[in-house]
Amino acid sequence: MRIHELPSNTCAFALLDAPSGSRKDAQLELLYAFEAVLPQPVDEMQVVFSKPIDGKVVGCACDREIVQGFRSTAEMLIPQSVPEWLGVQITDNQRRQLNLLTGSMRPTSSLNRDRVSAKMVCFALIAMMLMVVFGVNRRINTIESQRAIVDEQIADLYDGVLPRSTGPNTLPNAIRFAALLNQVRATRTGAVQLSKQDLVADLAGIFEQWPNEIDVQVRSLIMSTDMIRVELSVQDNELAAQVILHLDQLPEWEIKHRSMTPRSDRVDLSMTLSHKAIEEHSS
Repeated sequence: MRIHELPSNTCAFALLDAPSGSRKDAQLELLYAFEAVLPQPVDEMQVVFSKPIDGKVVGCACDREIVQGFRSTAEMLIPQSVPEWLGVQITDNQRRQLNLLTGSMRPTSSLNRDRVSAKMVCFALIAMMLMVVFGVNRRINTIESQRAIVDEQIADLYDGVLPRSTGPNTLPNAIRFAALLNQVRATRTGAVQLSKQDLVADLAGIFEQWPNEIDVQVRSLIMSTDMIRVELSVQDNELAAQVILHLDQLPEWEIKHRSMTPRSDRVDLSMTLSHKAIEEHSS
């Protein structure tokens, strides 16, 4: 450590009573007491105090311009000695407590070390964040790969069970599989028992086949285990025929009855659909 000792005649000294308050209050009390004996305003001087020595505190002050000149060449700036008129003897360790290169006058080398330490901490945090991001991204990629494998296996299972179906109006495999499962249950038990899940699947199929490009006003939709009754209104007979064509493609239902009633501004369409499995079982 580079230590520079100032001649005592370049510093101002005082022997003050040790304060009894808190650290902040004690510092202010010492400054007020020391300011009264300083040769120039206290804000123009670098002021330091020793730790209490037999109930007394040694104060040391030096012009800030003088201290500024040693910030780049020294790491510690202390007086060579204290005046004899103070009437107190201090050790070298106690004299080191009067280091003037503190606070806003810290040495340049200390500030540089702090900057380097701060940069190293920032780099370490950035590296840790990058590692976390890399780990999370790798985990996401692994999960997506596993999901793709599972989706492919499910698709293969559907292909092995469901009949091949193509076209823009093909129902999702899950709905087609639910319908097929319902048929198998009906074959094995000799009766068709549609559960709520079956009806939900069939209703999803209806909405899947619903003609979105046609302006349709649905007046009522009634659905039970063996019958669907739909009453709606469209603009003309051509649109009504398109609605019938779409709903006639439902895999588990067939249109048993339909009627169209022309009005002055619309065409009312009424259709009744029955479940194919129930019809086959009853026949």
